Amino acid sequence: MLRCTVAPFVKRSMRYSFDRQKGPDVPSIILSNHNTNIDPALVGMSFSRHMYFLASGHAFRNGLPSKLLNFVFAPIPIDKSRIDASAITDMLRRIKAGASVCLFAEGDRSFNGVTGPIPPATAKLIRTSGADLITFRIDGGYFTCPRWARFRRRGKMSGRFVNRYTAAELKSMTLPQLCSIIERDLYEDAYERQKVSLNRYKGKKLAENIETALYLCPLCNRIGTIHSENERLFCDCGLEAAYSETGFISGEALPFSTVTEWDRWQSEKLVELIDSSGDIPICSDENQTLCIVRNVTQSTLIGVGSMKIHRDALHCAGLMFPIEQITRITVIGRMTLLFALKDGATYEVHSDAPRSALKYKEIFRILTNKNNNESS
Repeated sequence: MLRCTVAPFVKRSMRYSFDRQKGPDVPSIILSNHNTNIDPALVGMSFSRHMYFLASGHAFRNGLPSKLLNFVFAPIPIDKSRIDASAITDMLRRIKAGASVCLFAEGDRSFNGVTGPIPPATAKLIRTSGADLITFRIDGGYFTCPRWARFRRRGKMSGRFVNRYTAAELKSMTLPQLCSIIERDLYEDAYERQKVSLNRYKGKKLAENIETALYLCPLCNRIGTIHSENERLFCDCGLEAAYSETGFISGEALPFSTVTEWDRWQSEKLVELIDSSGDIPICSDENQTLCIVRNVTQSTLIGVGSMKIHRDALHCAGLMFPIEQITRITVIGRMTLLFALKDGATYEVHSDAPRSALKYKEIFRILTNKNNNESS
């Protein structure tokens, strides 16, 4: 019903072109890259048969929209804070029953336009399932719906069937070989493609909330000082830049022209800032809301207060969480921070004002790598 009624509207409103495929006729895993909130619908439009999707737990905590999502798609809930064995079991059960399942292999939307790393466990799961593998790539999604953006843009986007591998072919491959073909089939560098096509993505307030992705100023090297308004992004040190309809950034003395370049630089610069931070906070934000996640569908408010991260601990709403006790930090949506502890507890941190959750994820990654190297 949705394919007949909603698909034409999506195709026109988002200027989306896509391949059409019959089936899948046999149980299959469809792997796709991930750039927009409606990627499940975009992938589903290309196939004639129903498929199931994995959905992050936060998608089940939004009241009526979550009920509608569950009614229409019956997605498989997955806890992104840890390896979720129940989600994997549910997925394999549906495949065994003859259904197909779609996975977004990165497990996360890209902040900078480049396909993210694909966990090696994905290849192992595909081999274990006994299903065929179909790879599917969405191009142009990053500029249509930048993960950091406040508003969607209207531009050119396409969904393309890349390859199909039978269960027998997959069984003959080594896990490194399977990882390699998945990475090859799904890889997308949005800006490299855009340098050739120069498509325009028109919308309102094009730069707003870009500070949720770009957290480090290249002029003053301070964290959390970038702000945005309409098409402008700026820092109180004097940095001025503009985000264009083609997705490129321009500004006097600005050393970058793309979000990808800026993001790669800030990730490297962050290592230096962490090393020189001493006992002071590496970064901080005010008026943060801390919740504990009870289960996939429920969370409970803990408190409101400042959040800051030191080299040894994350502090939020008056509570301290030692870095060594945190197993994972990830970002949900644009700026919800999700972190899990070794004791099994999971927390979310929300903010009403635009701020980067990505910087906390990156700081944790760097600190964890340092600790692992020192212990070895």
